[in-house]
Amino acid sequence: MLSVKQRLTVINILDGVLGVGSSLKNNEQAHHCPFCNHHKKKLQVNLNTQKWHCWVCDAGGNKIATLIKKLNGDRKQILKLREIYQDEHEVYTNPTYEEKLELPKEFKKLTDKPKSVNPIYNQAISYLKNRSIRKSDIIKYNIGYCEDGEYGGRIIIPSYDTDGNLNYFIARSFYENETYKYKNPPVSRNVIVFEDMVNWNEPITLVEGVFDSFSVRRNVIPLLGKFLLPKLRNKILEKGVKHINILLDNDAIKESSEHTDYFIKNGIKVKNIIPDEKDAGDMGYDEVNQMLKENKETKWDDLILTKLNSLWR
Repeated sequence: MLSVKQRLTVINILDGVLGVGSSLKNNEQAHHCPFCNHHKKKLQVNLNTQKWHCWVCDAGGNKIATLIKKLNGDRKQILKLREIYQDEHEVYTNPTYEEKLELPKEFKKLTDKPKSVNPIYNQAISYLKNRSIRKSDIIKYNIGYCEDGEYGGRIIIPSYDTDGNLNYFIARSFYENETYKYKNPPVSRNVIVFEDMVNWNEPITLVEGVFDSFSVRRNVIPLLGKFLLPKLRNKILEKGVKHINILLDNDAIKESSEHTDYFIKNGIKVKNIIPDEKDAGDMGYDEVNQMLKENKETKWDDLILTKLNSLWR
């Protein structure tokens, strides 16, 4: 049985890698699954037995340290978990090794149009057009697709860090009857998406998903969910960002208010924009940027009122 201190340590490690979780009965934690990116917290981790399992994509395992290692967690975190649970096997033998993320081997650029008729390519292009994604977006973000393989039938949107290294990619099905819309790589989401395109000296807009970001187009960072993970949070403070726009979906009032609260406390000016119904990806460029232009800076009184109003929703 874990002590209170050990339990809190494990929870902090899980929250840091997976985003803030929820406590369940039987000493379990629920988190958003990084393997299927389901919008609900379907990944459950038992703090006693260490077993973890996603009820949507069926990913699972028997050791929390293995989960953290799979998601490229910090070596010190992995060693701490093995110390707490007294796991003596699977020793972390090479502290300098870090698995390099690569695009699927079946990845094809959408800018490379097939010479002959290709229904899969046409379906991918049609899907992006329906999402109001332009040719210039395809070029800018190196958007591609896979015809077959593990990511077959999916749009692939890569993300690169400041050194031009791939740090994540989104894989979204372009077939609407697909059960799992997203199938993202088995790595931690604690990254800064599109980091190579961010100008930290100008206002930054935070949105939930990559398709939301295409409606903003400039200096935008998708959170890959509703939560502000450590790497981005620390980078914002390190770079001395002065203005942030928060544009999450209207079901994320609690989370956007928490982010606003955090930034204001750290001397950052915030526009906390709460859309009425549609999310940013559905609104499109003109509507989103009009909102960014018209909304005023969020003050403490505005934040308190937003929190009160959310209680009545």
